[in-house]
Amino acid sequence: MRVGHSLKALAKLLLAAGLCIPSACPWLCAPGCHAEGLANPAIALDPEPEQSLEQELLTLTNQKRAEQGLPALVPDEALVRIARQHSIGMAEQGFISHELPFGDLRTRMSRAGYQHLVARENVAVAPTVLKAQNALVESPGHKNNILARDVTRVGIGIARCKPPFEKELFITEIFADPREELQAAALQNLYINQVQDSAHQMGAHQMGAHQLGVQPILRDLRLEKMASQSVRSINIPLQKEELQRVLADSAKELRDNGMPTLSRVEMDVQFLRNPKSLKVPSQLREREARSFGTAVRHILDHRNQTAYLVLTLIGYNDF
Repeated sequence: MRVGHSLKALAKLLLAAGLCIPSACPWLCAPGCHAEGLANPAIALDPEPEQSLEQELLTLTNQKRAEQGLPALVPDEALVRIARQHSIGMAEQGFISHELPFGDLRTRMSRAGYQHLVARENVAVAPTVLKAQNALVESPGHKNNILARDVTRVGIGIARCKPPFEKELFITEIFADPREELQAAALQNLYINQVQDSAHQMGAHQMGAHQLGVQPILRDLRLEKMASQSVRSINIPLQKEELQRVLADSAKELRDNGMPTLSRVEMDVQFLRNPKSLKVPSQLREREARSFGTAVRHILDHRNQTAYLVLTLIGYNDF
């Protein structure tokens, strides 16, 4: 909310973005779902989700994106569940924050098993959805989340206390780009296809690779077997010394097994959180590169998110 707004306006509508927590932002408070003062304190005051209001805010959000020429965000039920739980928690606590006793956004996403590349969050409390939306788009940080180009899904959770504390809406918006999860074998096939497509493009660009004495690079099942053994032996996080050891072991195995067509071997290792980031190593485009073998290992990173280790052995003929 912009500096200069009156305290009265601030009390009516509270927002939080980024990592602002109650201890740093003591004004992020609103009446919680408390039973003090009721004739029957045992009455259930658990906050309830407001599905129709969630849909209303989703419509307003996508309208704002459409005004900027951005694609609509797709509602994601898994994100909705995470957002609703957080909104209910804020209503129970009586304040808005990105961190509650059950964790910050990263913790909540991980606990729910939601694999993602990007995750953003807006939280707010307001008397109506329209007032919440107007304030969100007036705040640069919240507006940036709404208009982000790196997200495709959204989950909106709105909770309201039961009477007599139903005046405020506790709102959570989670914007995300879900991680595409592939089996290791599927990613390996994707990689091999990319290498072959790259080789064909090089041949077409050179107007006939054979006429220039350049041979197309070939998939080598012996190198692939060695790559498979190597990728399983590597520890995470990656260490340069260990990679050098793996490469030396591969070169020794080549000599011991007698592969006279290759003079040396090099290694490329890619650590990927997003399969779309997979790249063909530049070494495979070198004139002396003759063959390759690749293997993929499915791992979990330090955030308990799916990741991939792609190891490629590249055989050369320098004779």
